[in-house]
Amino acid sequence: MVERLKLFAQPQRLVILDILLRHGPLAVGELETRTGIGQPTLSQQLGTLRRAEIVVPRRESRTIFYSIASEDDMLRVRALIALLRGDEASLPVLEAVTARYGSRPRDVSRHEAEGGAQFASIRREETSRV
Repeated sequence: MVERLKLFAQPQRLVILDILLRHGPLAVGELETRTGIGQPTLSQQLGTLRRAEIVVPRRESRTIFYSIASEDDMLRVRALIALLRGDEASLPVLEAVTARYGSRPRDVSRHEAEGGAQFASIRREETSRV
């Protein structure tokens, strides 16, 4: 999990993923225009995301289009960006992630049982407004 989070710790990668979420598959040139990231850096960041299997390339003639690899990855990226933005409109996305990944029974490792790191599900709490 830590290695996966390190991938998202790079701001340019988050920008790339956010653009792909909003616009769908894009050619490298279009990604460069929309992100403002120069071609050498963009290629490096796309390569990192490709090796991590978060994005996938598709070639059409001489043009390479990139998209987010799977629906699960789209949901994870959408949730992460929503958390970082702190937008209340993102609550349905966070609930969807919790519904998909947070309800599975799992074994508690010895490390967790001895007080290691534990992660909680995200739940929406209704609050009354005065």
